[in-house]
Amino acid sequence: MNKKLDIGIDIRMFRSTGIGTYLRGLVGGIHELNGFRARSYGFFGTGIDEDFYPQVPRSVFDASIYSLKEQRLYPELLSRCRVWHAPHYNVPIFKPRGTRLIVTIHDLIHWVFRKQFFSPIQRVYAAWMFRTAVRNADHLITVSHHTQKDIVHYFGADPRKISVIHEAADSRFTASRDEAAVTALRNKYALTKPYFLFVGSLKPHKNVQSIIPLFRALHRENPNQAELVLAGRKDKRYPRGLELLQNLADGEGIRLLTRVADEELKALYQGAAALIHPALYEGFGLTLLEAMGSGTPVIASPRASVPEVTGDAACLVDSSQDHAMMQAIRRILNDPAYRADLVQRGLRRASQFTWRATASQTLDIYERVLTAR
Repeated sequence: MNKKLDIGIDIRMFRSTGIGTYLRGLVGGIHELNGFRARSYGFFGTGIDEDFYPQVPRSVFDASIYSLKEQRLYPELLSRCRVWHAPHYNVPIFKPRGTRLIVTIHDLIHWVFRKQFFSPIQRVYAAWMFRTAVRNADHLITVSHHTQKDIVHYFGADPRKISVIHEAADSRFTASRDEAAVTALRNKYALTKPYFLFVGSLKPHKNVQSIIPLFRALHRENPNQAELVLAGRKDKRYPRGLELLQNLADGEGIRLLTRVADEELKALYQGAAALIHPALYEGFGLTLLEAMGSGTPVIASPRASVPEVTGDAACLVDSSQDHAMMQAIRRILNDPAYRADLVQRGLRRASQFTWRATASQTLDIYERVLTAR
């Protein structure tokens, strides 16, 4: 009988955004710390090339997340590992004896906004899986203290078995500026005006609909004053009341960029007057760190985990207050000293978050769970 691996990591979402960014940063940090030499690891899924971390064996796990197939495959795959790390709450319903489970829960969006933005089936499934994760996990990792509080509040999780481990921006998001790359990007997308940037999918909780009227108003005042650049795709379906997002198109001070390449993102940040982030809820808010690390000031709504991530390095404005938000936009445009101060604060703040630190703290959790009696 083959010896069990110490740690199995579900890497099915390795090439995606969101959870994929977390997996890439975590795995890279473990590699940097030589963690793959200290314990035996296995990657379960697809998406990592064979020459990428070749010292780690991989097993095919080709089931879609949230599927019946993944639940059917889980018991045999988990039985090969002493510890299984699920990077999302699509956890195994049944856990084999002898395998311990670590689950990373990034946010509770599907629960907190269950009535506003999700169908009855989605609500039932989210409640079931969150409760299963809390019940079956030997240890939970969350990416912010706010998410930790939510898990305790909504699902009665034991705070003693939850660790808060922050994420980080990729190391490429630095203040070093390639003017040629910024100019090329501006030319490619015809960004001829000062622009405020939103990065992320245009999902309802991102609250982009709250700032679109502000930029349309700026456009009516002066078409060359500023525009809002939305770098992200629309959701497939919007609930009633969000027709503004459903029908959104270029024009009237709004630019919609749905296919920005990952390698263009730093130049897109650096060309912006500021990142603007009006979200109603964030489990962490990685784009905030990416922008700050790139030397771009941030305007954000002080909801959920956002103040935890930004500290005093961002302009925090309640996105429901149109006048205050417009004042913040105008100040970025017209007060160079204020903008420069935000840039410096943001650079200092972003430097406090590294994937090496994330990996180090996660390795400590692996050891704690592996050696627990």
